[in-house]
This record gives sequence, C-alpha cells and structure tokens, in this order.
Amino acid sequence: MNPELVNTPSVSVPPAVAGTREDGFQAVDALLSRLDKLHSSPVVALQVMELTKDPDFEMSDVARCLDNDPALAASILRLVNSSYYGLSQPVTSLPHAVTYLGRGPLRLAVLSFGLVKTFVTGAPAQLHQMYWKRSLTMASAARKCAEMSDDLASHPDSAFAAGLLADLGMLVLAQLETERYLELAEEPDHTIQLVKKEREEFGFDHLLVGQRLLLKWDLPSPLIEAVASHHTYLPISPSLNHILLAANLLTEVLWNPASDYMPLLQQVLIRRMGLGVDDLITLALATQTAMAESMEIFGVRLDGEIDLEAVEQQAREQFEQAALDSEDYLGGLETLVTVL
Repeated sequence: MNPELVNTPSVSVPPAVAGTREDGFQAVDALLSRLDKLHSSPVVALQVMELTKDPDFEMSDVARCLDNDPALAASILRLVNSSYYGLSQPVTSLPHAVTYLGRGPLRLAVLSFGLVKTFVTGAPAQLHQMYWKRSLTMASAARKCAEMSDDLASHPDSAFAAGLLADLGMLVLAQLETERYLELAEEPDHTIQLVKKEREEFGFDHLLVGQRLLLKWDLPSPLIEAVASHHTYLPISPSLNHILLAANLLTEVLWNPASDYMPLLQQVLIRRMGLGVDDLITLALATQTAMAESMEIFGVRLDGEIDLEAVEQQAREQFEQAALDSEDYLGGLETLVTVL
C-alpha cells in the first residue's frame, strides 16, 4: 500500500474555539502576573539564554553568569559528567563544562534546569510524577523524531527542548489554581479531553498559558509556535510543529498502547515524515532508551514501565485496519483539527 493517502480535507477551527484562544490572552497574562509573586524570575537562566543568542558568545561570560546560580551550575556539571556523555575523566570546572557542551546543548541545559525545574519544584506533589512522565517521554520522543527527520536531524536539541516545555502551562495552572486544576489533571487523555476541560473551566488551556509564558521569556519563535500547537494537526506546518505533535501522540501511545491515538500517530508519521509501522517500533524503542538517559540527568524516577510488545502489537493491528479503511484514518485527523 502506498502510505501517502489522499489529501486531508481543509478543516476550519470552530469560531468558539478560535475566540476562546484570542480572548484568553488577557486572562492568561493576568494569571502569569500572579505567578511572579510565587516565583522570582529565573534571572540567570534568562541571562544565559540572552548571551548565547549570538553564536560567537564568550564562554567566560556565560561561566561568570552561571556562578550567580549555584544550583544551575551544579546541574550543568552533573549533566556533563553523566553517562550520556561518557567522559573518561570527570569535569570539575564550570568553564570547562560550558566549553565542552557548546552552544546548543548548553542552551538546552539552561532551559531544562533553569526554567523547567523551577516550576516543577513549585508544583503540587501529585503533579510531579505525571509531569515528568509526560515531559521526559515527549522530549525524548521529539529528539528521536528529529533524528529520523530530513529537516531537523541536525537540531535534535531544539526538539527535546520543545518536548520538555510543551506542558509547562499545566504546572502554572496547578500552582495558581491548585484545587480546580488537580481534578482536571486526573483526566488520562491529555491530548483532546484535558484541553476541552481546561477551556470549559478557565476559558483557555495550558497550551496558551505555555505560549504566553515563553513569549514573556523571549524564547525563540519556532519553539513557542510548536508548544502552542502540539495538540493540533495541520496539513501545512513547520517541521518542529509536526515533530512535537508526533511526540505528543507517541507519549499517549507508549503509556497506553490501546489508546485511540495510535492511528493518528501513524498517519502523522506517514504524512509528515514518511515513516511506516516498522519505523514507529524503532522510534518507540529509541524513545524508551533515551528516556532512561533523561531520567538519570534529571534525577527522576518514573512509576510504571512501557510495554513495547503491546505497543508493537497495537501498531501493526491498527496499521492493517487503516489500510482497509483510509476514511476512518482521515476522520481521526479531522477530529483532531476540529476539536483543538
């Protein structure tokens, strides 16, 4: 079977949804102003991000800046000395660590440890495990998707950062509207159902919260756009957007192989990356391996285990079914666009 199915029909987002996102800007910005009272701004992390915007930045300037945040500096040293890099001799000097990492991995480390961990620490304990499980899975999956893509193979760190930041808005909502949000967060479907419930409860969703926060931090536009749309399939979108969408769907599927999102994941992989069912299995295995490395780096232990055998069985069964009825496949994609 030719994996490229007929073109997805043009689907417009219902006015009520579009209006909710547009009208929610002021409400979200007001929410974020309350956040400033809970957290001091991650000044050092943002300063390092600003310094490293220039590819010719001075390593010594960055090292001096990091000296003002001992916790962030220690996290970067721990990263360099982790098994991910496999160095034969430990690195004990911060300037040496910064030089060894280089611009891309350094910016990722600062995003991860300087921004994300700040919000995880302040979130309710009930949300910690859920956030890390989803975020480390999505970030690892996004990195592996990027490595298998034509467009982003040389920029896997950008994809990892997008995956790690994708659900940051959930942490914000959980800290500022704890009782209301924790009940919503128990929803097992974090792709469509949780977003619908957030919009019903607050008038906006965690995607918009994340988008506005990253805008406030002046992070790169492609990263912000991907975070804002990682639950939405559009026939034409930048590479990072559809890679993060695929990573989000893969996260749902890895932790729930019987998920209704398996056909959608396969279709996104086919349409946007030219990857078939065997590639999906390879991607799932690579993601699981990458997750173990990420857990070590972040010092996180996750409950439960991914059942790769069940994932493979569901992938093959549903791929065969999709070949028999392509309209159902397309209908799933249409639903994803329409609802979100």
